[in-house]
Amino acid sequence: MQKRIFFAVILLLFVSTAIFAGTTGKLAGKVKDEKGDPVPYANVVIMKGETIITGTQTKENGQYMIINIPPGVYDVKCSQVGFKGKKITGVHINLDETTVLNISITSTLMEIQGVDVVASRVEMVSKTKTSSGKTVTAESIEDLGVDNIDGIVAIQAGATIANGELHIRGGRANEVVYTVDGMSVSDPVDGEAALTIDKDAIKDMKVMTGGFTAEFGNAQSGIVNIVTKDGGRDYSGKLEMSSDHLAPDTDNSNSDNVKFALGGPVLTPKISSLRDNFTFFFNIASNWHDSRYKDYYVSNPVEELKYLNSSWNTYEFPDIYKERKEILGFDIGNRNYNLYNANLKVKYKFNPRQNVTFSVSGDQNEWEPYSHAWKYALEHYVKVNSDQRLYKFTYDQTFNAQMNLKVKAGLFEKHITQGPKGISLDDYFVKSPETFDLYASNEPYYCSGIKYLTKTGLYDEDHVPDWTFNVNGQPRAITDFVSPGSIYGFNRDDENKVYTVRSDFEYQLNMVHGFKTGFEFMKHYIKKDQISNPWVIDFYRYDQYLKNNAVPVDSVYNEVENTYIPKYSLDDLYAATLAASGYREGYEAYPIQGAYYLQDKMEWEGMIVNAGMRFDFWYIGSKYKIFRDAGKYIWQYFDKDKRFQMMVSPRLGVSHPISEKSVLHFAYNYQNQLPQMQYIFTTATPEDAITNPGTILGKPDLKPQITVTYEVGLQHQLGEDYGFDITAYYKNIYNYITTEKVYKEGDETVSWYQLISEDYGSARGIDINIEKKPSHFISGSTSYSLSWANGNNSGLRLQEQAINLREFPLNWDMRHNFNFNINFRIGHGEEFYIPFTGLRLPWDNFSMNFLYNIASGTPYTPVTAEGNALETNSARKPHTENASLTINKKFNITEKSYMKFYVDINNLFDRRNVYYVYPQTGSPYYDGADLTVGSSDYVAPEVQYIHDLATKNPSNVSSGRTITFGMSFNW
Repeated sequence: MQKRIFFAVILLLFVSTAIFAGTTGKLAGKVKDEKGDPVPYANVVIMKGETIITGTQTKENGQYMIINIPPGVYDVKCSQVGFKGKKITGVHINLDETTVLNISITSTLMEIQGVDVVASRVEMVSKTKTSSGKTVTAESIEDLGVDNIDGIVAIQAGATIANGELHIRGGRANEVVYTVDGMSVSDPVDGEAALTIDKDAIKDMKVMTGGFTAEFGNAQSGIVNIVTKDGGRDYSGKLEMSSDHLAPDTDNSNSDNVKFALGGPVLTPKISSLRDNFTFFFNIASNWHDSRYKDYYVSNPVEELKYLNSSWNTYEFPDIYKERKEILGFDIGNRNYNLYNANLKVKYKFNPRQNVTFSVSGDQNEWEPYSHAWKYALEHYVKVNSDQRLYKFTYDQTFNAQMNLKVKAGLFEKHITQGPKGISLDDYFVKSPETFDLYASNEPYYCSGIKYLTKTGLYDEDHVPDWTFNVNGQPRAITDFVSPGSIYGFNRDDENKVYTVRSDFEYQLNMVHGFKTGFEFMKHYIKKDQISNPWVIDFYRYDQYLKNNAVPVDSVYNEVENTYIPKYSLDDLYAATLAASGYREGYEAYPIQGAYYLQDKMEWEGMIVNAGMRFDFWYIGSKYKIFRDAGKYIWQYFDKDKRFQMMVSPRLGVSHPISEKSVLHFAYNYQNQLPQMQYIFTTATPEDAITNPGTILGKPDLKPQITVTYEVGLQHQLGEDYGFDITAYYKNIYNYITTEKVYKEGDETVSWYQLISEDYGSARGIDINIEKKPSHFISGSTSYSLSWANGNNSGLRLQEQAINLREFPLNWDMRHNFNFNINFRIGHGEEFYIPFTGLRLPWDNFSMNFLYNIASGTPYTPVTAEGNALETNSARKPHTENASLTINKKFNITEKSYMKFYVDINNLFDRRNVYYVYPQTGSPYYDGADLTVGSSDYVAPEVQYIHDLATKNPSNVSSGRTITFGMSFNW
């Protein structure tokens, strides 16, 4: 036995290459006869319809185990000579879990045709799970009135949505890693989720909140592991449309959705050899909407309020909806948000144990967000374009029921542009030959012949026009809003690429030891190109460009300086102007990261131990490019001792079944997460920091963020239909990134900020979940989380003094969070009688889902009337509540096709939850500002009016009730 274990470990070390996220599950159990004796060499086969997926034979002791099973619901067939066969239907296989299925078959003296068919009993307790989390199936997702992944995650125990971001167990938003078919889709630059996956493409989704095994890395708080759908042996599909602007008097966003999905054999179902072996699944989802602020995009102020342009004429506000076309109540063409995503997956099976899969997922989005400060200047406010692709190739080789190898390769691309609407970088400066005079001035930085487009939206016009009230009033500046015609001053053209190669090798040595091992290699390409305030000319850079790149055409004598000043052509002056405009942040970097892990899951009858070790490495390279003016760049070099880092993460999980219906588990995790690349690579160099006070410098040897987690939990089955789960956890978090102020040696008048890894935090809490499996028309779940999230900073901040050593509630600290989710479903051909009445509902194929959340308010820092901040995050916003109701009705057309009509009502009770409060008052509308003049208590009506318009920011509270009507044709 020792030799076999040694051989297995050596094989894993040399053959395997790694997986980042599991995409399969495991089936194990024992086959016995009617006397309870083991049945050796019995055939155990997993089937999907009439198709055999995989199978194995039992050992001499009747035990069997099958690995590498895609998640889903299957039939399991057991047979042996001399025994009557048995078929168990509805066996659930979950991601990264072992389903235990013990089978009893009856011996017979003569051959009996047929098999016994029994339904699988869904266990509410997983005896082999050593971590905490929840598996969400496609069927349960369909019942929910939630249309995005974060919304699905947020209703799980331990997860919250705070300030518009998803947090898991007190961690930061960028500590949640998203994977699709085992491939990460989180942005390596800022850590946020990147790629959008439509819920119709999801086959299974596992939300992991704690107790991560060694195969999962570079995540501190949570992992969202998504497996997308495959095609089947028959064609199936869906066409769906929905709108939220059909119901009157609702707070809609003028949203329309169109979705299409199709899956099946690639060629034709009539070619039997390819029907099961060559399949595809494709879906596309499109959404057009104007957002909850659609009415605020109309910039025209009320009649009493006028705006005078630079010529003192009344400014004509543009109507962004003027060009819209409408057909049957639906807008045609682009809206404020235009979102598209698609997914294609093609799979070819060479044989039952060998297959390849190619898939491509992507989204393409264009949006023009709303800003209340820019309400009257939206014409040239920001427009964003985002384009993302994920290409994946997987080779899957099953050697036998206990040994599997996967090899994966992938490419993730992200390109995002951002800038003012209707204005390109070329529009900020234009040549004006008619005003160009080579000898008009003897100033060294003379730029005649070039018109400047200033931030006011006017060429060569620095005067900011004024508002007037009641037309006859005196013009006055209003600082609450950006002046009409102003131009958004930030341009961005960023690109990321990640090339990935990895694989995993899994070997079930025996009924006790199940090994996994592997490594992962990722090469990044990061390009950042950003310009802010492009109308501002840096005349030092302007002068340097001319000296280094242009030839003077003449010169003029300057008597004051007693020197000749060179004169340049209009083309050279224009090129210098473009090169020296704005403040540029840009670089190209090529870092590499990788990982190796080894894991052993040991399963005994009374205990399961999941032990592993993970090694992550990070190589930032020897140098990276920093962009300079006019397309030039310089190389920034790293010291040799700062280019490479290695992180070691031990993992341990223990599960102990204390009875047939109760399981106790414990987990210890040491988790590393690489610092975000935006803090490793920066445009500023140490030389820049000396000449530009306030510069922020990156640091190549920032430490990885570390989370040490302890958790203990209890699962218990209540009766046949209910499962209870309670987990307590404690987390210490180290090496959050912050800054320290650095002074030039020998000259404390020169300073800059250096990024460092010194901040820290902690989180603790209890998660409780009660789940009911479908029975008597009802299913659902209830979760409650009690948590504390503390730290010395809620995010990156400029530290003027020593690092704050005190901990306080973080911005997303949410003490109580309660979710209630209930489904009512009448299946096809079923009858439901209303309790206590004897009345039967005249419907089948009918379902309703009710989802309710109530949560504590998040903290904020109160401020006195004098403007002095009190203790950090010592006050709380009001609690939040939200309820949604979804109603579905299906009408069968044929045996395999039906129409579905549904209604989604979000914010059922039309409640306005508070997202932001003014720190002086704790109110979302009133900021406590003193608008009086001098010692008088008088406030001018126009001043009060404009101030109220500004402080009543619609983003401070949630939107009202929204009703979406939809229908789909499914086949």
